[in-house]
Amino acid sequence: MVDNLPPLKQITAGFDHTLFLSADGRAFACGWSGDGQTGVGHYGNVHCPKPVANLGEVQSLYTCADNSFALAASGEIYAWGNNEYGQLGVASTSPQLHTAARVNLSALDGCVVSVAPGGAFTTFLTDVGSVYYCGYGLGPEMSHVVKPASLSILRRLWNSSDGKIRALVASLHYAVATVDGTNWMLWGRFPGKRLVPSIHSYSSQHKASEQAFCVFTQVLFLCSFLYPEVLKWHAVRL
Repeated sequence: MVDNLPPLKQITAGFDHTLFLSADGRAFACGWSGDGQTGVGHYGNVHCPKPVANLGEVQSLYTCADNSFALAASGEIYAWGNNEYGQLGVASTSPQLHTAARVNLSALDGCVVSVAPGGAFTTFLTDVGSVYYCGYGLGPEMSHVVKPASLSILRRLWNSSDGKIRALVASLHYAVATVDGTNWMLWGRFPGKRLVPSIHSYSSQHKASEQAFCVFTQVLFLCSFLYPEVLKWHAVRL
């Protein structure tokens, strides 16, 4: 039992570390920190939750694999952990960061409302429904992008009145977005195949809530570990 934390409003976990957000907006972390993903200022193991360094009041925390992100109350995004592919979107070119650094949001249209980190990439959703990314393996070209860049192709592909993306989640190798919980788009990298953005739909009789949408993507995430050949087949079929 963890007994040294204040009342919490969020807990999120990566491969080997866990982040905690207190009700008053303070971030804590524990676990393995070989890439600095705990953000406590060093690369050693953190056995009990410690405050994340260089952060003020936080609204939300995000993590996947060995990187971490915080949406600050100021609207700024901070990142730390593995940065081998530029997936943190920060000014530093260091492959690992053990202290939170501000993400470069200068090119973004609108304010970031959520972050969906993957393994070698990160995606950002803004309040105007635009998606941006940095890192490797998710954009229109298989190259490293160290400053968040637009994925405007997503909005152009939607067959809807405004193309505004309302929910975005990601796993190690792919991302999924939706405009209405019924129509969704999957893209990224699968074993032996690169999947380009394309639109798919749930049954109109079973419109998915955002919660169901997130559960669906987590099922895909588990399949990528347990049944990689099945997921590969689905990627081709889609």
